[in-house]
Amino acid sequence: MKKTINTRKMKSKVFLIGLIFTTILSCNKELNSDNQNQINGLWLVKSFKVNNMEIPSSENWIRFNADSSLSSGNDWLQHSVGYWRYQQNTKLLTINTEIGFTYYKSPFSVEIHKTTMIWKGTKEGMEVIIILEKAEKLPTSEANKLFGLWKFDSVFIGDNDVLDSLNPNKKAMLFFRWDNQFEFHNYPEGEKYGIFKIQPYRNQLEMINYSSSPKFQFYDFKIEGENLELKSKDEKTVLKFSRIHQFLE
Repeated sequence: MKKTINTRKMKSKVFLIGLIFTTILSCNKELNSDNQNQINGLWLVKSFKVNNMEIPSSENWIRFNADSSLSSGNDWLQHSVGYWRYQQNTKLLTINTEIGFTYYKSPFSVEIHKTTMIWKGTKEGMEVIIILEKAEKLPTSEANKLFGLWKFDSVFIGDNDVLDSLNPNKKAMLFFRWDNQFEFHNYPEGEKYGIFKIQPYRNQLEMINYSSSPKFQFYDFKIEGENLELKSKDEKTVLKFSRIHQFLE
């Protein structure tokens, strides 16, 4: 009888220990899962410091997916893909790039405070601190707003509006394409084409036309609502446009 009672007590203890152990493992798993779930999603880089020196960033973002894949880019442009791993025991985040440039040299120690994530690491012996904020959509810069179709409203060279000579039928248009090419349509001399480049961190535009004698043109640009202004660097030429969404026939 005593043997039976002792056996039952032993089984109860084993069961209790097993239950406690399972609960601990479950809690650890949930904690690890919670941390990974917190990292999942889209994050914008708000601050990038190396040895307390702020490094300029142009709307950098990184997206962590639940399947451990990731992508990163600037503004609307994605330039890197890879995968990530978060180790709960060390609280270290490792990022590996498969295509693109390894912008974020890992591993980083990670702190998460609601919608803010802080990475701390080193780069060539220097302290690196990156602050990110959770986001719902990709950032939009002034440069992104340039893309699309614009109708000429005025062309000033010095104090003279020369729009009528360049745009007699009032249908001249400038088209900034997604592949960084531009097109002039409905010009008296015919269509014109070229490529453009936007300087990062400032609203400056470079344009060069396709021709036997290519010419560089440099403008400061300003966008207000549906209106665009291009001002040449020598301030002698000012072009004004309004946004349209279909080509004028």
